[in-house]
Amino acid sequence: MKFTAIRAALLLMLGMGCTGAAFAAGGRADAETGADLLVDVTAGLPGAKGFTQEVWRYDGVARFASTGAEPGAAGSDAAPPAGSAKAGDDKTVGTGDQYWTAVNASTGAKYRIEMPRELAHELHRLALQSGLASGDAKDGNDEPAAAGDVAGMLKGWSDGQDSRTRRYDNTAFPFRAMGQMAGGPTSGCSGTLVGRRHVLTAAHCLYDRDGDFWYTIAQTRFRPGREGTCGNESCEPYGAHDAVWYFTPESFRLSDDNWTDDYAIMVLGTAPGDETGWMGYVMLTEDALHDYCDANAFSLGQCFNRGYPACGLVNAPNTFETCRQGWAYQDATACHIGSFGAAGSDGWKARFTTNCDMSGGHSGSAVYTNRWAGSNNVVIGVVSTESCRTCAAKDDFPNGIRRLTPDVLDAISYFKSAFP
Repeated sequence: MKFTAIRAALLLMLGMGCTGAAFAAGGRADAETGADLLVDVTAGLPGAKGFTQEVWRYDGVARFASTGAEPGAAGSDAAPPAGSAKAGDDKTVGTGDQYWTAVNASTGAKYRIEMPRELAHELHRLALQSGLASGDAKDGNDEPAAAGDVAGMLKGWSDGQDSRTRRYDNTAFPFRAMGQMAGGPTSGCSGTLVGRRHVLTAAHCLYDRDGDFWYTIAQTRFRPGREGTCGNESCEPYGAHDAVWYFTPESFRLSDDNWTDDYAIMVLGTAPGDETGWMGYVMLTEDALHDYCDANAFSLGQCFNRGYPACGLVNAPNTFETCRQGWAYQDATACHIGSFGAAGSDGWKARFTTNCDMSGGHSGSAVYTNRWAGSNNVVIGVVSTESCRTCAAKDDFPNGIRRLTPDVLDAISYFKSAFP
């Protein structure tokens, strides 16, 4: 379908049943509770502002977590049980439009988004053509430290050994675009800026399926480039930033324990990316992922993971020193690819496994390569689940990653455009 036809169809649709819709222009979280939300989903694209508006349907008020709830609770990479009522109610099964849940993090107003697949893809194409999907290093593409330099949901140690080291270069790009979400001795997640105020993370870092609640602003507070817990600019060189919007695939929220769509976008009220820059996001074929990530005769692989572990957990990093809270850790070796599985609604295998060592707190962090198209830093996956924790010698690829596929790229570009 041509983009002009999509626009015409949407404008016709907006002429019906839209009485009482509140308008959200370019990222203001000021929707009137009880009203549908009219959103300019082209607000952030050069030359396209005001081109297409969509109605997000009001869906009640979200229930937020209690003070003691801990983001990043443990889970395993498994399919939903046959008798799962949530799995049976999943409205996103099939190859049609994407459905998302939006929550205003301040007011709790919740909306159901029907994201037309053709529109979302056209928005991503425009983002590609305008360079908005390729990342922005701001002050330059700093030389990252060598991988071998020693410097919520539990994840595993490949082969029963932990080879992560604490990293001291978190103000260099791309690491300053990575950050911690809240974070305590037994809680917290990680996330990555893929836009000036757009954080890519895991869905379970925003929404707890077991308790059917959303985490509060304080429990998702994002600190890019964090280095410690002192609470001032020496530990938080780019500040602490609160969310205004949470977006998760509806399929994740409505299933009991299917992790296929464990990814999410969080929009912040401020724009740390204007200072830190942000990472690009790409989809790679299975063969291309192996080519970038796996060792060969000339390379040890060029895919990596860096996250913020919760130091009070049993499998927190401890090989080279006692785990230090609020610091980023990275495996001393590259992330190699294990197997692919879990077909997504776009027809791509949505998940892969990796050997990179992780633990609770790494959830939501990026698996990335620094060699895409030569030297660009781009996200290729989001850390999601584990199959074991301290693991055994036979457990080569214990950690489950949500792969970036066409649906993921389209959704990122959709929300970046709607809330620039």
